[in-house]
Amino acid sequence: MLKPSMRKASAAVLSMTLGVALLAGCTGKGGEAQPSAESKPAASASASAETKADPLGKQPELTVVTRGVSLDPNQKYPDGQSLDDNAYTRMLKDKFNIQIENAFSAAGGEDYQKKVDLAIASAKIPDYMTNLTYTEYKAIVKAGLAMDISDVWEQYASPKTKEVYNSNKALFDSLVKKDGKMYAIPSSNPLPDFLSVMWIRQDWLDKLGLKAPTNLDELAAVAKAFVERDPDGNNKADTVGIVGPSVNGKLYQDMANTNFSLHFDPIFAAFNAFPGIWVKDGEGKAVYGSIQPETKAALQKLADMYKQGLISPGMIMSKTEELIANNKAGLFFGTWWNPFADIGNSWKNDKNANWQPYLLPSGSDGIYLAKGGNAAQTFTVISKDAKNPEAVIKMLNIFKEGLKNYVDEKDQTVLGDGAFPMYQTFSIADGPAMVMQELNNYYAGKKTADEIHAYFNNYDAYQNQAFDKIIASKTKPYDKMNISGWDFSGDKANEFGWVWSFGVGLKPYVDGKFKWVNSLTYERTKTMDKRWANLTKLELETFSKIIIGREPISAFDTFVSKWKDEGGNQITEEIQSTLNQ
Repeated sequence: MLKPSMRKASAAVLSMTLGVALLAGCTGKGGEAQPSAESKPAASASASAETKADPLGKQPELTVVTRGVSLDPNQKYPDGQSLDDNAYTRMLKDKFNIQIENAFSAAGGEDYQKKVDLAIASAKIPDYMTNLTYTEYKAIVKAGLAMDISDVWEQYASPKTKEVYNSNKALFDSLVKKDGKMYAIPSSNPLPDFLSVMWIRQDWLDKLGLKAPTNLDELAAVAKAFVERDPDGNNKADTVGIVGPSVNGKLYQDMANTNFSLHFDPIFAAFNAFPGIWVKDGEGKAVYGSIQPETKAALQKLADMYKQGLISPGMIMSKTEELIANNKAGLFFGTWWNPFADIGNSWKNDKNANWQPYLLPSGSDGIYLAKGGNAAQTFTVISKDAKNPEAVIKMLNIFKEGLKNYVDEKDQTVLGDGAFPMYQTFSIADGPAMVMQELNNYYAGKKTADEIHAYFNNYDAYQNQAFDKIIASKTKPYDKMNISGWDFSGDKANEFGWVWSFGVGLKPYVDGKFKWVNSLTYERTKTMDKRWANLTKLELETFSKIIIGREPISAFDTFVSKWKDEGGNQITEEIQSTLNQ
């Protein structure tokens, strides 16, 4: 039996945990370079003893900060503006005395990675670099080029910035700290994005006298009824039960692919199977979830369900999302925000389509074992030679205050957030779920709309958009979440995606019972760089063929042997070695 690293989620701020501390690049083992004593900023480089640190204060003199930047090919600029000279860089210089100079830039992905590698090899990196992978960030620390920013973070990170970090502190500390020293700023992705929601046509359940399934047997019974009992009432056998992955889709979320719909993660979880991530075995060692016997058992179950017609035929080979849009499907596993997409299209075609979100419990305790995603997908590192590290922290504070407060709205609309020199996803752990939490306070009469507006303005004014759209559409009684409990007349119909995602789709995260199952690591090893693409292709092809009946379940054993021989064993050893450091 696998022993995944887990932590129960609650409606309060969450902390994802990893089974072990992942930061191992500064241990000094094997001849690795230690961060030098000079890697900590001198007091004069940040704040003098006589000057109180101001997280949003203007630099006392013009401060030039160099950076390495990963370019977004879709980034747009207003007329007369560019990467080097735009509303954001002008604002930073005029209002904060911070001048940005791009030491190097490259398209995201391989091109940027090459630039980063060259900078590391030269032992000279820009003052800061953003959008670094965990592996890249670790390499910089290992080379002794990263600054210990513990003190400058404590002095200059604003309360809002610290609130984000502290909302997932256990995870972030394990990633960016070693022996109490902080070597990077992690990005922060909201945890609701990783929770797999079971969306069901409640109107179909009600018509057939059924309840939402709470185990695999009930799931199969509901899917069978949706296929055989004409839930759409057109006297045709044209409905499906569970919608499988679309063309070129994934069977489950993995280390690199999360936050998408049409997969089978909850079915795998019912077998305590977690393919696509690294978990602990009975001896506490790292093993790849996809090659464990629990995954084989789950694949057999999925193959049986497909053979019985409970899963949409043509999965992986056809656009199965069209079954949802055309109201021919009754159930799928996806994201809280799916109403912006497939469910929204379903509702446009049938205003009575009542999609409701649930969690599929993994066991008799009613708890769903939810595969967690990588909440810290990228990192920002400040060079040990940076003279003004506080300027980088200040820019993050400015970002959290809201860029629209600093630049012209028209410029900000064109530039978006991505063009800001210190941009990275930096959301409080609960993120969008806080809208529903505050909605509950509003519905219960505990807070007024004005009080909630003030609350959101204090940490993320964008959430007010969702809140306002929801209360404009919700009719009494407030606890009635069915489609008939909402007013989408006139222009309100245009807000369905916002309303149904934030007002309904987040309910499982806020009120549901689940535990996170996190990958032991998200690092890529040397052998992974060479072999992982082929191994994951082999995995998807084999598992897909088993489910749709093109290969027997014995193909799983053949896959496992091949996976091990073609690099899997070596990768496992590398992963374990990293975790041991």
